[in-house]
Amino acid sequence: MGGEVFVYDVADTYLLREQGLSGRDQLDPGSGMIFVFPKDDQYGFWMKDMRFSIDIIWLDSRYRIVDVKKDATPASYPEIFSPSQSARYVAEVRAGFFEERHLKIGDTLEILR
Repeated sequence: MGGEVFVYDVADTYLLREQGLSGRDQLDPGSGMIFVFPKDDQYGFWMKDMRFSIDIIWLDSRYRIVDVKKDATPASYPEIFSPSQSARYVAEVRAGFFEERHLKIGDTLEILR
Protein backbone atom coordinates (compact mmCIF):
# COMPACT_ATOMS: atom_id res chain seq x y z
CA MET A 1 0.00 0.00 0.00
CA GLY A 2 2.13 2.79 -1.25
CA GLY A 3 5.19 1.49 0.57
CA GLU A 4 3.56 1.79 4.00
CA VAL A 5 4.49 -0.86 6.55
CA PHE A 6 2.03 -2.04 9.16
CA VAL A 7 2.54 -4.47 12.03
CA TYR A 8 -0.31 -6.89 12.61
CA ASP A 9 -0.94 -9.53 15.21
CA VAL A 10 -1.63 -12.89 13.57
CA ALA A 11 -4.62 -14.96 14.67
CA ASP A 12 -3.90 -18.36 13.15
CA THR A 13 -5.34 -20.71 15.79
CA TYR A 14 -8.91 -21.23 16.92
CA LEU A 15 -8.26 -19.58 20.31
CA LEU A 16 -6.51 -16.55 18.81
CA ARG A 17 -9.27 -16.11 16.22
CA GLU A 18 -11.93 -16.42 18.92
CA GLN A 19 -10.29 -13.70 21.07
CA GLY A 20 -9.43 -11.37 18.18
CA LEU A 21 -9.25 -7.73 19.25
CA SER A 22 -11.95 -8.15 21.92
CA GLY A 23 -11.18 -6.48 25.22
CA ARG A 24 -8.50 -4.11 23.92
CA ASP A 25 -8.89 -0.42 24.68
CA GLN A 26 -7.57 0.85 21.35
CA LEU A 27 -5.72 -0.02 18.18
CA ASP A 28 -2.51 1.92 17.56
CA PRO A 29 -1.96 3.54 14.15
CA GLY A 30 -0.28 1.11 11.78
CA SER A 31 -1.46 -1.94 13.69
CA GLY A 32 -4.26 -4.45 13.40
CA MET A 33 -4.93 -8.15 13.28
CA ILE A 34 -4.82 -10.67 10.44
CA PHE A 35 -7.04 -13.73 10.83
CA VAL A 36 -5.71 -16.78 8.99
CA PHE A 37 -8.15 -19.57 8.19
CA PRO A 38 -7.37 -23.10 6.94
CA LYS A 39 -9.67 -22.83 3.90
CA ASP A 40 -11.75 -20.34 1.96
CA ASP A 41 -15.21 -19.69 3.39
CA GLN A 42 -17.62 -16.87 4.22
CA TYR A 43 -16.34 -16.18 7.73
CA GLY A 44 -18.60 -13.96 9.81
CA PHE A 45 -17.38 -11.44 12.40
CA TRP A 46 -19.10 -9.62 15.22
CA MET A 47 -18.14 -6.85 17.63
CA LYS A 48 -18.51 -8.76 20.90
CA ASP A 49 -16.53 -7.10 23.73
CA MET A 50 -15.07 -4.52 21.34
CA ARG A 51 -14.36 -1.01 22.68
CA PHE A 52 -13.69 0.82 19.40
CA SER A 53 -14.83 0.79 15.77
CA ILE A 54 -12.92 -1.06 13.05
CA ASP A 55 -12.88 -1.79 9.34
CA ILE A 56 -13.14 -5.51 8.56
CA ILE A 57 -11.47 -6.48 5.27
CA TRP A 58 -11.91 -9.95 3.75
CA LEU A 59 -9.11 -11.23 1.47
CA ASP A 60 -8.90 -14.27 -0.78
CA SER A 61 -5.96 -16.71 -0.84
CA ARG A 62 -3.99 -14.26 -3.05
CA TYR A 63 -4.62 -11.35 -0.62
CA ARG A 64 -7.10 -9.74 -3.01
CA ILE A 65 -9.82 -7.72 -1.25
CA VAL A 66 -13.15 -9.48 -1.78
CA ASP A 67 -15.32 -7.49 0.66
CA VAL A 68 -15.23 -4.90 3.43
CA LYS A 69 -17.35 -3.74 6.35
CA LYS A 70 -16.38 -0.15 7.05
CA ASP A 71 -16.76 1.36 10.51
CA ALA A 72 -18.15 -1.66 12.37
CA THR A 73 -19.11 -0.23 15.77
CA PRO A 74 -19.24 -1.90 19.20
CA ALA A 75 -22.96 -0.98 19.35
CA SER A 76 -23.61 -3.24 16.34
CA TYR A 77 -23.19 -6.39 18.49
CA PRO A 78 -24.75 -9.01 18.14
CA GLU A 79 -24.99 -8.37 14.39
CA ILE A 80 -22.70 -10.67 12.37
CA PHE A 81 -20.89 -9.24 9.35
CA SER A 82 -20.21 -11.75 6.57
CA PRO A 83 -18.54 -11.29 3.18
CA SER A 84 -20.38 -11.58 -0.12
CA GLN A 85 -17.88 -14.24 -1.24
CA SER A 86 -15.40 -16.65 0.31
CA ALA A 87 -12.20 -15.42 1.92
CA ARG A 88 -9.07 -17.03 3.41
CA TYR A 89 -7.85 -14.05 5.45
CA VAL A 90 -9.54 -11.23 7.32
CA ALA A 91 -7.87 -7.98 8.43
CA GLU A 92 -9.24 -5.95 11.32
CA VAL A 93 -7.90 -2.39 11.21
CA ARG A 94 -8.76 1.02 12.63
CA ALA A 95 -12.04 2.47 11.37
CA GLY A 96 -11.37 4.71 8.38
CA PHE A 97 -8.32 2.72 7.20
CA PHE A 98 -10.05 1.47 4.03
CA GLU A 99 -11.17 4.90 2.83
CA GLU A 100 -8.05 6.80 3.97
CA ARG A 101 -5.94 4.58 1.71
CA HIS A 102 -8.44 4.71 -1.16
CA LEU A 103 -8.71 0.92 -1.19
CA LYS A 104 -11.36 -0.84 -3.23
CA ILE A 105 -12.69 -4.33 -3.83
CA GLY A 106 -10.24 -6.17 -6.08
CA ASP A 107 -7.11 -4.43 -4.75
CA THR A 108 -4.34 -6.73 -3.55
CA LEU A 109 -2.53 -6.23 -0.26
CA GLU A 110 1.02 -7.44 0.28
CA ILE A 111 1.18 -9.49 3.47
CA LEU A 112 4.56 -10.66 4.73
CA ARG A 113 4.65 -13.39 7.36
